[in-house]
Amino acid sequence: MNNKLPAAFCLLLLTGAACTHRSKLETDKEKLTQLKKQEGDIMSQIQALNDTIKAEGGNTVKTTRVGEQTLALQPFRHFVEVQAAVYGQDNIEVSSETMGVIKRILVTEGDQVRKGQVLAQLDDSVLLQNIQEMQSALNLAATLYEKQKALWDQKIGTEVQYLSAKTNYESQQNRLSALQQQDEMMKLKSPIDGVVDAVNIKIGESVAPGLPTVRVVNLEHLKVKGDVAEAYIADIHKGDSLKISFPDLHTEVTSTVSYISRSIDEVNRTFTVEVDLPQNPDYHPNMIAIMKIMDYYNPAAIVIPVNIVQNDPTGAFVYTAVDHNGIMTATKAPVTIKTGMVYDGMAEISAGLKAGDKLVTVGYEDLNNGDAISF
Repeated sequence: MNNKLPAAFCLLLLTGAACTHRSKLETDKEKLTQLKKQEGDIMSQIQALNDTIKAEGGNTVKTTRVGEQTLALQPFRHFVEVQAAVYGQDNIEVSSETMGVIKRILVTEGDQVRKGQVLAQLDDSVLLQNIQEMQSALNLAATLYEKQKALWDQKIGTEVQYLSAKTNYESQQNRLSALQQQDEMMKLKSPIDGVVDAVNIKIGESVAPGLPTVRVVNLEHLKVKGDVAEAYIADIHKGDSLKISFPDLHTEVTSTVSYISRSIDEVNRTFTVEVDLPQNPDYHPNMIAIMKIMDYYNPAAIVIPVNIVQNDPTGAFVYTAVDHNGIMTATKAPVTIKTGMVYDGMAEISAGLKAGDKLVTVGYEDLNNGDAISF
């Protein structure tokens, strides 16, 4: 009887363990089923979000950020740039009419002078003595002539005596006039109204005809003069509009062509173009200027920055932005620059682009044809 009791007890323990094992297995199965259901829900949500992002064109497509410009017709002007200089229409180097020594200088640089004003005086002391002697001789001749004439009027004396006195008197007058004219030549006079620009003489220096002494400039009549290549002679006409730039003044003025030379320089094959300048105290003779003459004008052109034009073995091209199925892509567009029509960094395009095209102007260096782009 004692042997049956332990056996029954062991059977009871095994039965309980089996029940506990079956209960944990069922719980794990239920948890696995719930997790699989959650996984399905999460995958559905992920797929839905991916579809939404793709439909909206979001980060599922990698794009390159660029800058763009919508093309429109605009005026294009081409200018011929010519190195030029300012000239005084009345820019005169005054020289002496006779040899002599400078006695007095009556002006300094910057003085305003009038036409005929004495600028300097040569030493005329000897000439003045001759004039005084001649004046005395003339006075004597005049007295003798008047007395001889009075006698001749009274029929006293001979006709020869009267004519001799008259001839001597007139001769003395002519001699005195010649000496006075010589004395006037001892004065350096300004031939124009203007400003004394330079005094190239000193007191005591000798001067001679043809040697410069004083330069007088009339700043009211300045002009710009430049030499233009012969190739442009058919493109430039009197009255054409142009621009004149003064690099030292950092200014630019607009004017018109006032004169075109009729001959071609045989050495450098150029012709001269002149432009009248408005009055301005900042303009000075011999100042450097750049003459910009307009030789071409198109009122409605496609114009783009020349620096964005690239080249490959097929020729010149640019990138434009084109919409493909809702995605902006960089599209290679071959272009033709009108021959010679590039000025101030801008080029006129004769083929390959039209108004309304979106031109890629920033970031084009790293693009390939067909790349997705954004602005």
